[in-house]
Amino acid sequence: MTPAGHQDTPQNAALASVLENFPEAGARIRELFLQSPDFQSLCEDYRECLANWRHWRQAASEQAPDYLKIYAELLQELEQEVRQSLGPDEA
Repeated sequence: MTPAGHQDTPQNAALASVLENFPEAGARIRELFLQSPDFQSLCEDYRECLANWRHWRQAASEQAPDYLKIYAELLQELEQEVRQSLGPDEA
């Protein structure tokens, strides 16, 4: 998702994770990401939560189901925040 010649950065990874899950709102997401530090932070929170959810989904530990549930709920909350940030036309 990074333009050729540009390094992957945490910001690029955060943007890519939101774009992956909200492809229909790509233009609006890019616009908000460039304009809003708060939206950038939301994207980073989403990326971290998604990474943790994916980790616990594959983990074989006893605690995995509990953590998976926690991160799934948090993902839903963050997805709702992204939708609210996008506005009524994009959500």
